[in-house]
Amino acid sequence: RLNCQKAAMRSLRLARNSSIHDHERLVYEGWILYDTGHRDEALEKAEQSLSLQRSFEAFFLKAYALGDSSLDVESALSVVQLLEHANSCASDNLRKG
Repeated sequence: RLNCQKAAMRSLRLARNSSIHDHERLVYEGWILYDTGHRDEALEKAEQSLSLQRSFEAFFLKAYALGDSSLDVESALSVVQLLEHANSCASDNLRKG
């Protein structure tokens, strides 16, 4: 993650606008929403992306947003499971973190 918020947002927007595939664009949109404090909407974008194609990046975004929005045991277990799903997917090189 970039320490400069303006540079990070500019990079995310450029990547989103350059995305060829809808599932990639949705992941970038999710990170933009997440970084602007819209965690529920970011989670929704991750789910939309996963409905199109399972990818490391979409599972990671979903786990990150879910982990940041809730601290209960059930959510923690869901985050671990999502990360396990992420590790089983090939990456399409959109990794943000």
